[in-house]
Amino acid sequence: MRLPVAAALLSLVACSETTEGPTPKLEGLINPLERLVTPARVCNAGGGVRGWPLEIVGTGFNPLPRDALTDTPTVELPRVTLSGPSDYTLPADHLFFARAELMRMDLPTRDSTPSSQLAPGTYTVAVTNPLGGTATLEDGLRVVPAPTLQSITAPQGFFYGGGSPLVIEGSGFRSDALPLITLHRAGEEDTTLFTLTVVSDTRIEAEVPPATPEGTYDLVLTNPEGCSITRPQALTVTYPKLGLLTLSPRSGPASNDTSITLDNARSGNERPFSSGIQDVYLVAPVKADPSQRVNIPLRDVTFVSGTQLTATVPTCAGFDPLPVTSPQCPGGVVPGGPYALIIADPSGAVGVVPESAGFTVSASLLNDAPTP
Repeated sequence: MRLPVAAALLSLVACSETTEGPTPKLEGLINPLERLVTPARVCNAGGGVRGWPLEIVGTGFNPLPRDALTDTPTVELPRVTLSGPSDYTLPADHLFFARAELMRMDLPTRDSTPSSQLAPGTYTVAVTNPLGGTATLEDGLRVVPAPTLQSITAPQGFFYGGGSPLVIEGSGFRSDALPLITLHRAGEEDTTLFTLTVVSDTRIEAEVPPATPEGTYDLVLTNPEGCSITRPQALTVTYPKLGLLTLSPRSGPASNDTSITLDNARSGNERPFSSGIQDVYLVAPVKADPSQRVNIPLRDVTFVSGTQLTATVPTCAGFDPLPVTSPQCPGGVVPGGPYALIIADPSGAVGVVPESAGFTVSASLLNDAPTP
């Protein structure tokens, strides 16, 4: 039975000073995705089945009960209209009364049901109570078009050890509020592009993060007001390769760090080591967290030639700073293996020593035991 609700609404009407009811005041329109943005922005596409949810803030919103003394009472809500580049009246079933100071509405778009694609531009918002009285808010809503994607290119190729410049061209980009851009591939966590500049509404310059796994990705761009677009199979990440990598020795004790030599045998387009800072990692678990393998940087990496590097595997130190004074090496590498190595060359090339040819940490302390 909805009689108590209808009675409460009747009391609101009874308290009005005239038969026309109170005149509302309209203070603002809010997109919950961008609460601090004025005027509220909303995209004319997307938004799901019902469109984009918006909040109407003011005073004196006064619904009118109908058939209050029957078993099927109804309520007539204030009417909401938009006027600007095009005119539009919100469907009654897309309006929701919360209290005299707040109403909510779902603004239809080209993708909702029903659909209505408002022309981009600024709109005046009007709220009219059923018994009369209208409040207007000029320039209360800004409708923006959905972004488009036309091309995504990596003009300098991809670099494993550093950010790879990316140029995104399309339309509907916004320099006043940066979009969220992610790379998506099934079975992988999304990669977010954190470094980006909106050069214009048609061009974005960004970077693919270092060490992004090779593969083909969808690119998803989402503007702050909510509208997004996906370009499937937009980007294929590949890195130039070093040659066949081998190391010597291939094992060392858990109680001491171990010096090794890495050799690079090239063929075809494979690259030599280049002078500069080489990043070399042992992919292994440390004693502080033996459940997962992490990239442990090798120390004292030295460029010898295009075919050779020397380095120290921190089997005892792990991530801990030197010197390590405890003979138990509490932060060292978990005994076991063989463990793979990854080499990121300053040229952007990458090489891998696979587990089958990797480095083994031997158990040399009484409380050390190989991993299962």
